[in-house]
Amino acid sequence: MFVPPCASRALTAFALVTLSTAASSAAAAPDTLVWSETTGFTNTPSISTATPPGGTATLVTDQTQVKGPNGVEFLGGRLWWPNQQRIPISNGFTVSNQWSIGSSLPDGSDVQVISTGGFQPYDLDLQGNLVYWTDQNSNVIRRFDVTTARRTSSNFLTDLTSPFAIDVTADAVYWSEVGTSNRIMRSDSDGSNITTLLTGINSYDFEVVGSQIYYTTTGGTVLRSALDGTGLTTLASGLGFLNGIDVTDDAIYVSALQGIFEGPGFTTLGAGRISRLNLDGSGAEVVHIAPQAFTSGVPFDPSLVRGVAVVTAPVPEPGAYALMLAGIAMVAGVVRRRR
Repeated sequence: MFVPPCASRALTAFALVTLSTAASSAAAAPDTLVWSETTGFTNTPSISTATPPGGTATLVTDQTQVKGPNGVEFLGGRLWWPNQQRIPISNGFTVSNQWSIGSSLPDGSDVQVISTGGFQPYDLDLQGNLVYWTDQNSNVIRRFDVTTARRTSSNFLTDLTSPFAIDVTADAVYWSEVGTSNRIMRSDSDGSNITTLLTGINSYDFEVVGSQIYYTTTGGTVLRSALDGTGLTTLASGLGFLNGIDVTDDAIYVSALQGIFEGPGFTTLGAGRISRLNLDGSGAEVVHIAPQAFTSGVPFDPSLVRGVAVVTAPVPEPGAYALMLAGIAMVAGVVRRRR
């Protein structure tokens, strides 16, 4: 069968547009968020998810798996969270209440609970096979290898001052210290060359992205600096008590422990919330508010949001796959006919 050159070019162009449309459709898909949450009086914990503006789904609620979760991270294809309240863990012979780190697949299945023994974790990060986590009570950063059977933690850095948030790259470890110090710290990957990058910043969570660091503060601001702490810039302010952040290619997501609630004739602190900002800090919008039902005569019990993470999709949606395959087949057919 002969295909005229003009028709061949048209088919090729159509196929390329199809491929481009499929790729754009996959790239433009809304972000799926995961966050840790607790209710007020009952302190019921959960790891939950949503793809705004879609509905919320609960992933993990079993209090032998998640309890007092400070934050949540999406690392190495899994969700991770520190359990700041003790939960029963068996060592094969006895069961005792211990602090731990929890992990699951993005759909909440295959939950694993890793004991930290007598040490209370606050935040964590994964680099290669190593999970690094902060213990603000003992002023230590510890780590364990996820590929080992016992996953026993060892000290990485000691004699710190209330380490809270942590982020680890291939060549450096960054952490925040809060309380009396309120500073951002850095060391080489082997723990040497400890340096103070910034002071006067009370940051419960931050993230290293490329050549920049994005910070949240308990005063409600989102900041950004270079890796050495220079060029500190305020991107946004007035966002509440911020305690979580995740940065994508085109957005910043931050979580606030609580937000303002306006009831009938009164204003108070209500449920936690998640906001989305552009990378320059503009366009801030609330994309999720935790439950905060108010009933007259019943104690107001809003839920608190502890941290937020974006679950990145490694593959396009099935519909995008179909478009891509159709486009590839069309281009291949045109090439064969030209020969």
